[in-house]
Amino acid sequence: MRINVGCGGRVLKGYTGVDIVKRPGADIIAPADKIPLPDGSCEEVLAVHLVEHVHRWEAEGLLREWFRLLKPGGLLALEMPDLIKCCRNIVEGVKGKHPDQLGLWGCYGDDRMKDPYMMHKTGWTFSTLAPLVVKVGFVEPTELDTEFHTAGRIVRDFRLEARKP
Repeated sequence: MRINVGCGGRVLKGYTGVDIVKRPGADIIAPADKIPLPDGSCEEVLAVHLVEHVHRWEAEGLLREWFRLLKPGGLLALEMPDLIKCCRNIVEGVKGKHPDQLGLWGCYGDDRMKDPYMMHKTGWTFSTLAPLVVKVGFVEPTELDTEFHTAGRIVRDFRLEARKP
């Protein structure tokens, strides 16, 4: 089983969608830190633009839940805005169709939705998240280009992958 936690309306082939509220992509309705699946039942936990939606003090519990769900060798894949890149984009005044998308939305979320679940509670960089991932027990955290949210792929976001030993 591969799960897409915080799936929202995104349906990904081969993934079971998990979200805290009923949304088009959700197969399981549950908080991201209390997913009703057995220990070691997942080959992959994917969370695209989710970790920034919890308070920093909640992140360790979230990661511990995902560690519990993964089989040995299982993949943790996280994508989110890079706080430093977002701030750089704000300071440099990024031009384009949606300049706020590459700066302010990365920091605070997109308020056009008027959905409190979509607003950000903290900001991360690879260097601030990787030590927490290791503390929880994951190994070999690696920073990669993102696969989702193409507008911010290199200029706003980052992807962290790590494995359960």
